[in-house]
Amino acid sequence: MSITKVQLCALLADALHVSERERVAAFLRDPATQLIDNPFSSARAAAARNIWGGRSFDFRVMGVEAAGLSDLVSALAALPGAEPLIEEVARSGPHTASVVLGADRGRVIGVALYGKPGIPLPPFTARRPRRRVAASAQLDLFADLR
Repeated sequence: MSITKVQLCALLADALHVSERERVAAFLRDPATQLIDNPFSSARAAAARNIWGGRSFDFRVMGVEAAGLSDLVSALAALPGAEPLIEEVARSGPHTASVVLGADRGRVIGVALYGKPGIPLPPFTARRPRRRVAASAQLDLFADLR
């Protein structure tokens, strides 16, 4: 079963517990970002904890800027070790986003957006919420009093 960038963005929109959800969704919406094949997409939470704990250490040592990494490691630590997970990976130039999902691909566990050593993360501007347009004609409460 494969997933699309649009589906990942929709899952991220619902993942209120993920602090970097908007930033990763913006990265996914970029036309240059492509989902890539991840031959090791399936893992148990215990294995994912080891992998991302190691990456967290390596990133600090190598000077890799990352968003969402500490929250991802914490989320993985809270899961039972045997819980099956899926990791979707997207890439654009020197940047990579990993989105860790439950095995059914129905919920986001956590995300990490990172680049190569010494390369800053892409700039991010939060989407502004759409405001309702006020009626152009103001209600005249005193029209009948004239």
